Amino acid sequence: MDEKRIRLIKDLFTTALDNKVFSAAALGIATYKKNAYHRFTGYYGYDGGKVNLEINENHIFDLASLTKPLATVPVLLTLFERRVLHPDTRLTNIFKKCPADKKNIKIRDLMSHKAGFVAHREYYKDIIKYDYQNKKSYLLGRILEEKLEKKYLDKHLYSDIGFMLLGLIVEKQTGMKMGELVENTIYGPLSLQNELFFPGIYEKKDNKMYVATKMGLQGRETLSGIVHDDNSRAVGGETGHAGLFGSLKGVLSFCENLLDQWQGRSVHPSYSAHLLKDVLTRVERSDWTMGFDTVSDKNSSSGEYFSQRSVGHLGFTGTSFWMDPEKDCVVVLLSNRVYYGDDNRKIKKFRPVIHDLLMAESIKNPL
Repeated sequence: MDEKRIRLIKDLFTTALDNKVFSAAALGIATYKKNAYHRFTGYYGYDGGKVNLEINENHIFDLASLTKPLATVPVLLTLFERRVLHPDTRLTNIFKKCPADKKNIKIRDLMSHKAGFVAHREYYKDIIKYDYQNKKSYLLGRILEEKLEKKYLDKHLYSDIGFMLLGLIVEKQTGMKMGELVENTIYGPLSLQNELFFPGIYEKKDNKMYVATKMGLQGRETLSGIVHDDNSRAVGGETGHAGLFGSLKGVLSFCENLLDQWQGRSVHPSYSAHLLKDVLTRVERSDWTMGFDTVSDKNSSSGEYFSQRSVGHLGFTGTSFWMDPEKDCVVVLLSNRVYYGDDNRKIKKFRPVIHDLLMAESIKNPL
């Protein structure tokens, strides 16, 4: 990357830090040329913890909803490969007492946000009343009791609840927790288990360097190495919609691997490239594939220069990734925008600006 662009990137992050878009951010772009990936990475700001360290390549971010495409979807692909599940498996084939309105919901419907579940519910307020052994059973019961939004049964409504249910289904069918599954089947074979993982909240704390997602002020808890999502945290931090943590290196490396499979340059030992390509294909006329977001026609967070075949995802904590098969590149942005409050929306303007600065052939000062 040329020095002018690097300088503009640094200036943009300096301004963002001054404007409290986040307290810490990491940026990576990897472009495949001449049989190898060429990377640029940058680390900006401080982790927001008690010591408040300047962040570096060892820092770990709460990836929030990146859990969906980077953990839950690959695990599902593994179960498809092993014929434990199929994209067309219906809920009535999984749950003996499945409510009538949900019997015909398929795994693919949940993955592509087409099942009719609302976006979010504050289940955690009741979950915390239950002991550890019964928390997920209670959550499953609440989800199966949910009233569906009928007008979205033939459309697409982004839903955490659908992916919560997918995580519960995965654990029911395998008898294993999400963290153990993803380490054994997805990240372990790629030697990425120390870069991408579910720390959970019940295990003995490690010595990793985590980026905080809440300020410890005015009685608010500082969350460092503990998942920010309330529903995930309430059931132990290993869920289908949130709970995954990772370094920039980990996310960038795994996205490179996904892109390599997409482009036919490599295979994953746990599932076929054919299955992966299916979930990277846009579903009907929606903005979704089976687990990934796509580039919007207007005001996309990816900016103006990603191709229409690109896929990616956003995370509530301020994380994102995009993969472009036509330009053969990956861009990852990790941050803790919720450090200044869940209602801090400043990153919405920041995302397309930084993506355009990275992806445009000719550059101009974005400030």
